[in-house]
Order: sequence, then C-alpha cells, then structure tokens
Amino acid sequence: MCCGYPLPVVLLLAVVFVGAVAALGWVYLGYPVAVGLAARVRPLRLAVASRPATLTIAIAVHDEEPQVAARIADALAQDSPESPIVEVLVGSDGSEDGTERVVAAIAAAHPRVRRIGLPRAGQTPTQHALFEAARGDVVVLTDAETRFAPGALARLVAPFGDPRVGAATGRLEWRDEDATATSRNEGLYWRYERRVRDLESQAGWLTAVTGAFLAVRRSSYRPVPATASMDHLLPLYVREQGGIVVYVPDAVATDRPISGLREQFRSRSRTATRGIRANLSMAGRLAPWRHPAAALAIWSHKLLRWATPLLALAALVAAIGLGLGGIAAAWIVPLLAVGGLLSAALAHALVGSGRTPPRVIAFARAIFVVNAAFGVAWLNVLRRRRIETWRRMEWEATAGQVSRR
Repeated sequence: MCCGYPLPVVLLLAVVFVGAVAALGWVYLGYPVAVGLAARVRPLRLAVASRPATLTIAIAVHDEEPQVAARIADALAQDSPESPIVEVLVGSDGSEDGTERVVAAIAAAHPRVRRIGLPRAGQTPTQHALFEAARGDVVVLTDAETRFAPGALARLVAPFGDPRVGAATGRLEWRDEDATATSRNEGLYWRYERRVRDLESQAGWLTAVTGAFLAVRRSSYRPVPATASMDHLLPLYVREQGGIVVYVPDAVATDRPISGLREQFRSRSRTATRGIRANLSMAGRLAPWRHPAAALAIWSHKLLRWATPLLALAALVAAIGLGLGGIAAAWIVPLLAVGGLLSAALAHALVGSGRTPPRVIAFARAIFVVNAAFGVAWLNVLRRRRIETWRRMEWEATAGQVSRR
C-alpha cells in the first residue's frame, strides 16, 4: 500500500499523468524545438526555376454572389510573367443565389474565366471537378473570401521550379484581426502555427497547409474522398509520392476574421473531424520506417495536437486520483484547471456584457472553446459522422455580432 492505494494503482496513475504531460510538452515545446534544430542542421535547399509554371486559379463557391466578382478580379490581377494565369475556374456547388449568373456574365467578357456548375455535393467534390478541368501546371485552391496581396502568387509558385515540390502554401492573415476578442486570440494561435510550419518547411518535414491558399502541382494531384478535405490529404499524397511540401511566408493572402466563438467552435470541430480522419487514414501509408519525417510531423503537429483535450483530461483525472490517494502536490493540477475554467467563464461574461476582457483571460476562453471543439471532433470520428458540405450562414448568423465579440 502507498498513500492509501495499492502500489500498482499509484504507479498506473503516475504513468498516465507523466505520459499525458510529456505528450503535451512534446507537442507544444519539444517538437517545435526538434524541427527547429533539424532546419538549422540540414535545411532544405530548392532548385531555381528554368521557366515559370502556368497557373489555374480554382475557386469553389456556394452562394457567394456578393463576393465572387471581386474574388475573380483579385485573382486575375495576379497575372504576371512570373505567374502566368491560364484560367480562373469557378466551381459552383449547387449555388441557389445569383452566383452562377454573375460568373457567367464575367466569363462571357473574359475568355480566361470559366464557370463549372455542379449539383450540391460539398467542397471537396467541387474542387475535384476543378482539378479535372484545369489546364495549368499548378492549380491554386482558394476561397471566395480570400484576397491575395500584390505579387503573392508569383512568390507562392516560385518553389515549383524544383521538380521535387508537389505543393506549396502561403501565409494567411486575418483582415481586421482586432475586431473581436475571438479573432485576436485566433490570430495569436495562427502566428504560432505559422512559425511551426515555417520551421517544418525549412527542414523539409511539412505536411500541414492552408486550404484557402494552397498550390498543388497538377501532376501530383490524386482524388480525395468527399468526406476529407483537400488541404488535409493532398500534402500527404505528395509526401507519399516522395515529393516536398513547402511554406512560403512572403506569399501573403488575407481572409475575414473569425466573427465569434460559435463560428470558431464550428469551424474548429469541422476541420479537426476531417483532419483526424484524413491523417489516421494515411498513418499506415506514411509509416515511420518509410517516411520518418512525415510520420513525425503528422503525429506531433496534427494528431497529438488534436488530442490535446484527451491528454489534458487524462492528466487531470490521474492528478485527482493521486491527490485523493494522499499526494498533496498533485492537487496543483486540478487547481490550475479550475483557475483556467473560471478565467474562461469570466471572459465570456465580460464579452456578453459588451466589455473587452483582458487578453490573458480572453485567451483562456479561446483555448477552452478550441479544445472543446477538438473533443467533439474525436466524438464525430468515433461516431463516423460525415461532414461533406459547408454553409455560409454559419458565420453570417454571427457576423452582425462582431462588435460584441
């Protein structure tokens, strides 16, 4: 007996606690340090292009009548000798507003613009149809809300001069990031994410990309299941083929900020559900003995990060067990958890009353929501819930509340 429990029970609780904390430490500190060292010791060096790659801009839309004309104009403005645009393809996923009428009118005046009308099936099938119709060497996937900074595409496609590069992603920033407490903290998360991606790219380990700003060599494309996302599986397909995925930090695009916690929760749970499913499906094909760097990246940067709420819960339960068994120091963990929850609740109450919470407790609120979304994502995966379509009204419903969030 030890501390009121049989010794095997104490050892089990200790192993669970240490294992969970070690996994969290590896994900958020150890892995970034490891990939940073790899990038310094053996940095990836790319060849220079002999000729510029021709581009197809592929925009999948659903009920985007207010945005689609400006989006097409923004894409065409990127045409240059360094990034010659063969065409802009707009795939309408069963749009019921005036989206297809607007695109058809633009296509009649611009021979490089083409409309592809499809029945409602979801974003991934729509993007697949765009890849099937594409004629450019490189297909650039983007969204209706995204806007390119000047020269963004020329910088994004420059790495394709190296034949090993199968996919490239740029830096996505939020427009008016400080509009809401949610978007400010989402921006903080994105800055951390971009830094890790930059290090992974420099080391040649990258498997994570941004779907709204993703370029893929057309010859590297492989069809993606409708229940998965292009941005989750295409980079993994490239790595499986022996290709390289790169992050280009000076290729910049912008998108609208997260409008509030409801959108943040829905977006994170949907993205994580599809990401978990996609990465688990590729874990065997990207086994450590075949693709060690890719395997380390998908487990460390993706799957274990999405498992943060599960690991945190395991550590909390084990700590409570040890505390009840008489190990007083173990109560520090539950106390920290309670403090975090109270901070998140206080931040939510302040936002609800129209006030701006201090950044520290606002961040606690965002962390709680993001990890709750990750937890729901694991439940979705276990329940085999299918997520195939996206709905504009999910953020329009909260857009009017931006000033309060």
